[in-house]
Amino acid sequence: MKMLMITCFCVLSWSTSKAYLAGIAIQAEKSSSMQVYVNGKLHNREPGRFVRIRSLPGLFHIELKVFNPHDKRWYLVRKDIRARKGYEVYYKVVFVRGRTPLIKEIKQYPVYTPYFINPSLYNRNAVS
Repeated sequence: MKMLMITCFCVLSWSTSKAYLAGIAIQAEKSSSMQVYVNGKLHNREPGRFVRIRSLPGLFHIELKVFNPHDKRWYLVRKDIRARKGYEVYYKVVFVRGRTPLIKEIKQYPVYTPYFINPSLYNRNAVS
């Protein structure tokens, strides 16, 4: 019985140590909206300005369907993003007249920020 309890404790502690330890945040301009696909999975059904994704560290294939407010057209922007353990990376969609929008990295924050600790602010995602 004691061995069973020790085994259960080890399994539970191992599963919590594999918790979500990386994150990505993507922001669009004020007058635009976007839909975010991560590894082929849609994360926000309603187009919005800001999306946070909390996950294990790894490589993500990001596709953004972005509305450009300058020429009133929807664009599909793709980028591969590597999330590192212990950090949340902020990206911003940058619009340039007459060109496809770009995704630029803005900052990296440690996972212990108030945003990262509150799980209701994030969509969860599996790593590819």
